[in-house]
Amino acid sequence: MARIQDLSKEEFLQMARLAGLDHDDSQHMDNLFRYSQDVLRGLESINELDLTGVEPSGVYHPPVG
Repeated sequence: MARIQDLSKEEFLQMARLAGLDHDDSQHMDNLFRYSQDVLRGLESINELDLTGVEPSGVYHPPVG
């Protein structure tokens, strides 16, 4: 699996362009790139969860009330 650190600035800018973001503001793109890296790095801990024996819930139970 690719790690977050493997996402290059060029790849990030390409995704920003494809998403329709204004990539001409380089300062904003730099800030957004750093912020995105921080958020995604924080999510990497999800990969370390031991889900052995855990099955996904196939049933949705709406809240009662």
